[in-house]
Amino acid sequence: MVLEYPFKFQKIKATFLERINRFVVKAKIENKEIFAYLPNLGRLWELLLPGKELLLFENKKTSKYPYTVLACKNGSHYILLHTHLTNKIIKKLVAEGKLGFWKDYRVLKEEVKLNSSRFDFLLVNKYTSEEMVLEVKTCTLFGKEIAMFPDAETKRGTRHILELAEFQKEGLRGGVLFVVMNPEINYFLPAYHIDYQFSKSLIEKRDNIEVKAVAIKWDKTFTFVEGIKKLQIPFKVLEKIEDKGVYLLVFELKGREKIKIGSLGEKIFDSGFYVYVGSAMKNLTKRINRHFKKNKKIRWHIDYLVPKGHNLKVIPVRTSNKLECEIAKVVSLISDKIIPDFGASDCKCKSHLFYFSENPLNRRDFQELIIEYRINRINLE
Repeated sequence: MVLEYPFKFQKIKATFLERINRFVVKAKIENKEIFAYLPNLGRLWELLLPGKELLLFENKKTSKYPYTVLACKNGSHYILLHTHLTNKIIKKLVAEGKLGFWKDYRVLKEEVKLNSSRFDFLLVNKYTSEEMVLEVKTCTLFGKEIAMFPDAETKRGTRHILELAEFQKEGLRGGVLFVVMNPEINYFLPAYHIDYQFSKSLIEKRDNIEVKAVAIKWDKTFTFVEGIKKLQIPFKVLEKIEDKGVYLLVFELKGREKIKIGSLGEKIFDSGFYVYVGSAMKNLTKRINRHFKKNKKIRWHIDYLVPKGHNLKVIPVRTSNKLECEIAKVVSLISDKIIPDFGASDCKCKSHLFYFSENPLNRRDFQELIIEYRINRINLE
């Protein structure tokens, strides 16, 4: 099936069950479990939670999977997850002159190969013939008022920003458009918690490229965009951002373990999931990378435990505020069990390590905690 915008094709409601891998999800249509292709490389942690409503469409019988994921419901809105379709939407909006800041432009070419990269569009001004290379980014990460991109590290995205800025030397304009899939958002910022290098590149090159962000609103049938809102990009907020702050380590113990933890002595750790809250008020990236090293000097309690863990995930919160103990307390309130005295020898906390019987990344309350400290608490003044 050739997918075009507006989305007049049939959409099928389903219930999300789990993400099998980066490209495949398990879902349920009525009482039947099915597999669907997911054309989105993002983590989507806060969106793809068990029980979420999905919109699917049926694939050809020759396809590997019977369905493809189109969108998911978040609150009262549907969020487009099929990132390949964002360009079709933007192409149409440009053609209709609905992007006010580029209303005088039309699409000259798609999938433009320049230097070592491929960019989404080459636009041309209908009156002056000035050309602009445009890269479009789909944004699905947001809090109450602020959206952020990316939701996972993107070396490709960083390269795009740097190359778009270089076009200025050749007399060619470069632009990047962040398309936020939530009409309630008012601000956009690069996700400096998640990808520090991408964010620094965007901040440093913002005067050499056009950086725009819009929030789009869909009609009730998720067929066409019925509203477009230009978002504010408060770059001044980012001028003081440094590579320091708090981080959460999430990992799994697949079996019961008896481990000697330094001065704490031998401890029994049940199989399940663990969340450790740490901090580094200097060189946060270096501290995080240290946890992935196999050969290192044992310095902290967590160094004894991490080698036994599986599927280690790190969630940084870059901030100048010392929030380690505050976040540890909040995690303790939603955990199933506290591991006494672990990682808390230099503070008054009961612990900085917490046990969950199920993966906390699949829990709404844990994802809301991350969004609260990463996005909702950003001071825009």
